[in-house]
This record gives sequence, C-alpha cells and structure tokens, in this order.
Amino acid sequence: MTATAVSALMCSAAFAEDIKLGVIYGFTGPIESLTGPMAAGAELAMKEVTDSGLLLGGSTVTSVRADSTCIDS
Repeated sequence: MTATAVSALMCSAAFAEDIKLGVIYGFTGPIESLTGPMAAGAELAMKEVTDSGLLLGGSTVTSVRADSTCIDS
C-alpha cells in the first residue's frame, strides 16, 4: 500500500507544470478604480490553489494581466 502511494506521488509530480491564466479587466477606462481589487482577488485564488499543491498534480498557476479597457465596441 505504501509503495503504491509513493509511486502515485512521484508520477503526479512528474506532470506538474506552470499554468498561465488570463486576468482580463478594464485596467484603463471607466471602471479602472474597481479592477485592481478584482484582479488581486483572482490572483489570490491562484496563489491559494498553487500553494495547496492539489491542482493537477502540483501544477503552479500564474496570472497574465491584460487590459480590456471596458469600452463597448
């Protein structure tokens, strides 16, 4: 039983990778004062899931910020 558990842990660590998630908010535009805290909340959730080590065998999640300007086209 222990050997199986150790093997499973070793295999899951082999598949750990860096996952990039987009944080797309209107950092400029009419709601720019709101988007900082919203982005920080999303990035905090990403940090928590990364720190837990439970996502996809210990993969790390990092954010990539992008500006939507929040303007209707």
